[in-house]
Amino acid sequence: MRKKILVSVLGFTLSAFAMVVCAQTTRPRNAGQSDPQTKQQPPAPARKASAPSPTNPGPSDPGKAADLPVISVETTEVLLPVTVRDQIGRFVPGLKAADFTVYEDGVPQQITSFALQRLPVHVLLMIDTSSSVQRELEDFKATALHFAEKLDEADALSLIRFDDKVELVMDWTTNRQALKRALNRVGTGMFTKFNDAMLLAAREQMGRLSGRKAIIVFTDGIDSQRGSTSLDQAVHALVASEAAVYVISKTRIQRRSELRELASYENGSDASRRLNQTRIDGLKLSLEVLDASEHHLTRIAEETGGRLFLPQSFSNLDDAYQEVADELRNQYVIFYTPTDLRRDGRYRATRVKINRPACHAATRLGYYLR
Repeated sequence: MRKKILVSVLGFTLSAFAMVVCAQTTRPRNAGQSDPQTKQQPPAPARKASAPSPTNPGPSDPGKAADLPVISVETTEVLLPVTVRDQIGRFVPGLKAADFTVYEDGVPQQITSFALQRLPVHVLLMIDTSSSVQRELEDFKATALHFAEKLDEADALSLIRFDDKVELVMDWTTNRQALKRALNRVGTGMFTKFNDAMLLAAREQMGRLSGRKAIIVFTDGIDSQRGSTSLDQAVHALVASEAAVYVISKTRIQRRSELRELASYENGSDASRRLNQTRIDGLKLSLEVLDASEHHLTRIAEETGGRLFLPQSFSNLDDAYQEVADELRNQYVIFYTPTDLRRDGRYRATRVKINRPACHAATRLGYYLR
């Protein structure tokens, strides 16, 4: 009987020892510790809008947190850059979080962070280098450089040109001299793949970034229909990238020129009108295309929370770029966590209301939660 009891006790002891060894070998390692038998892998890239990882134990505190579980918490915060103006278009400073109400799909949201603060911004400059803007290209280059000088030193810049093809001329940098050299390399092409350019800019340059983002594009917005992207696809990509699009369009400048030319033909003799009928028809068609382009550019600017500028002459280009720079410097930044946290990929409509009279808030119209 004593032998049976001794064998049972010995068997129980060995089982308990094995469980302890197993528990020690399978205990989760703390952040920053690696398995000596396994080659350490580089850390995975940080997920967008996720909480910071736990702090690694320092060398003076070895193993203190070894028995604590590593908890990873992912948060979903939506960033809304908001521009507030009064009735005559002046920026309104000094507002507080209580002055704003944020709605998502018509439901009020709780603001988690708010400030009139200078957060760095990624600014993508896009140049239409098709034949339709060839004469104004040098003016645009000079104005774009002046615009960059108005930005904060911490703001990063990138440059894309588009005509028959879409080309990344300069990747992200804070070096203004690099931008000057890149602008000097920009030449001209023939047709305009506007929709292709906007889609690629949204996906490749802006979509993988977080924080404040803006696209500044100088163009007439007329797509040559030689690309593979529709306007709807381009707008969808821009909204998904959460970048505000500021368009400086030459449509009004071109319209004035074509209206003068059209009037000169129509005020001529009957014989002159018959002789120039083909040109007259072409000018009328061009004016219709310019009207449609302005409509499309307005849609892009409004849905992304940007603005459309329609200078009457190229001497007004500096004024337009100055307004963009001023707006980027005077935006309120609002963060909120949506009440509906389902990552279903659907479109969420956003609206910001100012609880003060005679003030208007502008921000993007919505976003996609993925």
